[in-house]
Amino acid sequence: MSTTSSARAATPEAPRSADARARREVAGRAMERVLAVMLMLAFAIWTLLVVTGRTAHLDTAFTRSSPLLPRSAGAQIAEAYALLTHPALITAAIVGLALWSFKERMRRLALALLMAAAGIPVHWLISTSLGIKQPHSHLLDSLSVVGGAYPNAQIAAVTIASSMLLVLTRAHRRPTSDMAVWWLAGIAAIIASCYSQWAMGIASASDQIGGILWGAAVTNTSLALGGVDTILSSWARLGLPTRSVDKRAAVIYNPTKFFDLSLLRRRIEAEVLAAGWLPTQWLETTPEDPGRAMARQALEHGVDLVLVAGGDGTVRAVAGELAGTGMPMALLPSGTGNLLARNLLIPLDTDAALRLALSGSPTAIDLVRATWDDGEEIFAVMAGLGLDAQIMADTKDELKRVIRAGAYAVAAMQHASPRPFRAAIALDGAAPEEHDMVMALLGNVGTITGGMTILPHATPTDGRVDLLLARPDRVVDWARMGAMMLAGRVPSGLTLAQASRVSIRANEPVPFELDGDIAGTTRALDIEVIPGALSVIAPPRP
Repeated sequence: MSTTSSARAATPEAPRSADARARREVAGRAMERVLAVMLMLAFAIWTLLVVTGRTAHLDTAFTRSSPLLPRSAGAQIAEAYALLTHPALITAAIVGLALWSFKERMRRLALALLMAAAGIPVHWLISTSLGIKQPHSHLLDSLSVVGGAYPNAQIAAVTIASSMLLVLTRAHRRPTSDMAVWWLAGIAAIIASCYSQWAMGIASASDQIGGILWGAAVTNTSLALGGVDTILSSWARLGLPTRSVDKRAAVIYNPTKFFDLSLLRRRIEAEVLAAGWLPTQWLETTPEDPGRAMARQALEHGVDLVLVAGGDGTVRAVAGELAGTGMPMALLPSGTGNLLARNLLIPLDTDAALRLALSGSPTAIDLVRATWDDGEEIFAVMAGLGLDAQIMADTKDELKRVIRAGAYAVAAMQHASPRPFRAAIALDGAAPEEHDMVMALLGNVGTITGGMTILPHATPTDGRVDLLLARPDRVVDWARMGAMMLAGRVPSGLTLAQASRVSIRANEPVPFELDGDIAGTTRALDIEVIPGALSVIAPPRP
């Protein structure tokens, strides 16, 4: 299978169908929220009717004292079923499923399950506050009787459990026949609960209707807030592809960058199927290997496209292995910086980036080889010595998850008065020149974290790397420099140059970083541009 086959431009229908799917998903999210609100409103209206006695005629017509003798077989079966579906047991089961889903990285589903489970004790508060008594029955002393009569606790709990089990089945991509079985089983469980409560004489018709409405409202609200049901529904609407192409993609993903890997996997698989591609190969990075072995494995399997779902470190590792192979790489930005994606104008939204990956055309960009005292590696974005590397080293991962790019600013405040170092710098083999500096940046691209353009002339297609040397002496200089960068102006106090080869020799070991990852310390750093080394799916540049 050719590694260049994915370079063929997509048909015009592909973007249009992707846009149509995006519109359907937006409409689906809106409808889901509307349904949740309507069900809550229906429950509120029904509750008002019950409290004001407007449903008394219904209860009189359909409610009767228990026809079951206290110790009869029928009474024991009805009570056993009521105990088996006790709200406390159902709550514990749903919480258990939520913990299991979280462990399986189905975190949105876990959130929805926990919110649904919370609806059961909230029901108890509602029923207790309303204080509506159950009809007279000799089975009122059963352990299955919980709270007040309205809304019925058992029916509400069974409705919630049946709905969430159906969603769980869908989340595991079970066949349509399995879905139908679970749907029928859920309906049967709700009907059995209604009959059990009626036969025991402990729930009137209005109580049962209230339980169903509350259960349905809780379920739909949980799915809407958790963002699960819309995604599942939109995948179901994608349908079968209208055409088939002999292409296969590999996804190299960093599991620490995603809140819910299960939903990411379903999203990608659905889009790949809709585009007519063959099933996707999934390759997970590890703390020991951010993507190198996975990229080699993808090449060995002869895929047509490598999708990288991770941060800048994952992108650098995969790009280094794909350099010079002609294998197209597409980005699904998932980190804090996403610097290569930002500079190539790749959408940061996962769905939009995925559609671009499957329908866009590849662009050849430069990579840069860095060689230092005891190592060598390729990078795609930037290398930095001195202050830049110190800031990266002091930036806390936990803080990055909370305030994103602001975590770098917090780390920078710790180095308001950085200590300079001296280095000899040679450009394209020319005689070296001595410089005092606190930071040296070498950029294949110009925009950094926070959207600041620090290298205004840098482009990853010109065969050159841009060099910035900085030595502000005071805190006020750093403030002025930051303000000018935010305004898109080149600040004073910086040395800017361009070259295809750069040699740096420092008078002492200096910390350095590659694409935001600390690489250690070095006295020597040699930089060489590799023109057009990587093929990346990116939108056309304006």
